[in-house]
Order: sequence, then C-alpha cells, then structure tokens
Amino acid sequence: MATQTDLNLDDLVQETPTHFRVNRRIYADPAIFQLEMERIYHRGWVYVSHETEIPDGGDYKLTYIGKHPVIVARSSDDGLVRVFFNRCRHRGATVCQLEYGNSNYFRCAYHGWVYNNTGGLVGVPFEEGYGEGFDKDKLGLVQVPRVDSYKGFVFASLSADGISLDQHLGNAKRGIDFIVGDGNIWVSKGNNKFGFDGNWKLQYENTVDAYHFPFVHETQVAIRIKHMPPGTKLDATALNNQGSRTRDLGNGHNTLVEDPYDLDYEVPAAGMNFNIGVFPNLDVLALEQVQPTHIRHIRPIAHNRTEVTIHPLIRGKDSPEVTFKRLRQHEEFYGPAGFGAPDDWAMFDRVQRGMAAEDVEWILFSRGLQAEEVDEARGIRTNRGNWGEASQRALYRQWKRVMAE
Repeated sequence: MATQTDLNLDDLVQETPTHFRVNRRIYADPAIFQLEMERIYHRGWVYVSHETEIPDGGDYKLTYIGKHPVIVARSSDDGLVRVFFNRCRHRGATVCQLEYGNSNYFRCAYHGWVYNNTGGLVGVPFEEGYGEGFDKDKLGLVQVPRVDSYKGFVFASLSADGISLDQHLGNAKRGIDFIVGDGNIWVSKGNNKFGFDGNWKLQYENTVDAYHFPFVHETQVAIRIKHMPPGTKLDATALNNQGSRTRDLGNGHNTLVEDPYDLDYEVPAAGMNFNIGVFPNLDVLALEQVQPTHIRHIRPIAHNRTEVTIHPLIRGKDSPEVTFKRLRQHEEFYGPAGFGAPDDWAMFDRVQRGMAAEDVEWILFSRGLQAEEVDEARGIRTNRGNWGEASQRALYRQWKRVMAE
C-alpha cells in the first residue's frame, strides 16, 4: 500500500503556467483510494444530510462517512442532530438497518442491546451476567467528534481537531446562500440512487463540466431544438456561452454558472443555471430559472465503484402543480431512464475502463488555464465561457493539498 513516503504528489498532480494534468493512478490505484479515505473523508468535513430529511424528534437517516457507516439522528429530547457510528458496542453489529425512519431507540438484533437516540445504552439483556465494573454509561453509541451545519446542510468530521466548517466552506457559503434563497426549501426523502463502476471524483468533476454536454447529451439537445421556434440556432458554439463562468472557489469547491453572471460573485443574475460542488461529496444544482432542483450525495465505495444519491429539492413557495411539473422534469433528465444522467454514468464507466491502459499516464485539465482570472484576495479563479476547466482544477488543487497533510 502507498504511504506518505512513497506517494509523490508532484508526480500525480502537475501544474505549470501552461499545463495542468493528473496521473491515471488517482483513479485506478486502490492504495491511493485508501489514502483518500484516511486523509480526505476521515479527517475533513463531509456532507451527511440535510436537516429537512430528519425534521422531527426521533427521525434518523443512515449514510456513510468514507468507509464508516453512521446514523444521523434528531433527538426526541432536545431536538439536536447527532451523528453516531452505526455499530453496537458489544459485538459490532449495526444497530439500525432502514435508510430512514423514526424511533426513540436503536436495538441491536444480535444480542438485544438497546440505545436511545442520544446514543445512551439503556438496555442490556441479563446485565447481571457481566458482574462488577460493568458501566453502561461508558458503552453508548460512539458519536462522531464534530457535527455542524450551514443553512440546513449538515456536515460531520471524524477528526476532533481541524478547521471549522465555516472555514472549510469559505467562498462556497455564498453559493449555498443563493441556492437556499428565502430558506423555505426541503430535501425529498424520495430519491433515486445509481452506482457506476468508476472513481468518485468522476461525478464531482462532471457536475461542473459543461464541455461534455453537446456530445454526451446530443439526443436531449436535439429534442430541445425541435421544441424551439423555427430558425433557432443551438449548436456547440451557442452552448459554449461566453457569458458563463466556471470557478475555483478555493478549498476544492467549484461552480458552473450558465448564462450572464455577476463577476463579483455577489448576486447571481435571475434566469440563470447554477451548479456548485462542495468538496468532497456534495453537489447542488439550480436549473430552470434559478429553481433549486436537486442535490447529489456522493459515496465512494472503492477506487472503481461509486454510489450517488439524488434528492430533489422542493420549494415551499411553489404550488403543488409547479412542484409536480418540476419533479417530472427532474425525472426526465436525471431519473434512471432519463435523457441525461444515464449518459453520464456510461461515460464514467468508460473513463474507468480507459484507466486500465497503464502506458497512457495523464488526464488533461488545461483548458482555460492560461486565461484564468485570479482574485487572490478572495481565493477565486475564474474561466469565462462554460467550457473552461477551472472548476475541475479546483478539485485537484485541493486534493493535492489535503493528501499532503
């Protein structure tokens, strides 16, 4: 397995004034994947849930932080959201099995140990058999060291030390503010999951990549043209809107903004499309006239296997008819039989297969590098035109920093 001493990051992510490239090993090497889990997912802040998925006392959700199964639970007593390792303190079995539910207690089916939803051990069958020194107060569910939220988005960290969530989000907070708007949004528990035989970073790259759209989604583009007024031109040149932007927001966060946009990153223009990635495992999309449409929760499983859960976002101010229409539009493109998402999954599979060609080492991310506009004061890098790869470079600059720590 690769270690800090034999992992030369300068050999894996290379940037010069004219070239930016990453080595195929970061997708194809199981040892590097394990180091990613240790240094990115098991040390930093990771998205785990939206508060509206568990709105009431006793509500819970199951998910993962890297390799660790966890329970995100809202207490019936104090209403606080806590994150526990989904593991009985007795013999290690998971104590909760359903993805969503409501319960004041979690009971291990192996030997019947019972925990309340603040993590305390409250029941041990035939407890007297343990004799003196057995202390239930010290055997509750283990809590994840740090949990924090921003505008309803809940993050957790397995490290007791490190930067705050506020510091981690940095410039991404402004994008989340824009997505949330007046705050009256909620995440649908109804979701669709898909798995693909590829590395987790492929999904994070893709959400802020408009370059692929006229090629991968050619069929959907053709259908759009059919429904436009006669004479409308919608070709690759038109799709590469020079009024659009791709951005490196710092800390691995990135954006793709289609249509005119405020260059100061203050108030995005009405009527635009806006995608934001929050490093390392959250994507939020606002499409169709700035209506938040869905979040993508990325779960790495192996170097060549990833699961993504897509949750539609619902706006409280929308009528039932508008919500129904937007959900059907969401299904049309992002559903398992949609015009868009299945095309992307197929590309992820193909990319991962291509990584098996060991003699071809490099993946290129140089598009727009020489034209990046750098705002050093705020730590933002911008490419004009939505085909620049500033947003992908954001991921790998942060990947290199974190993996070196």
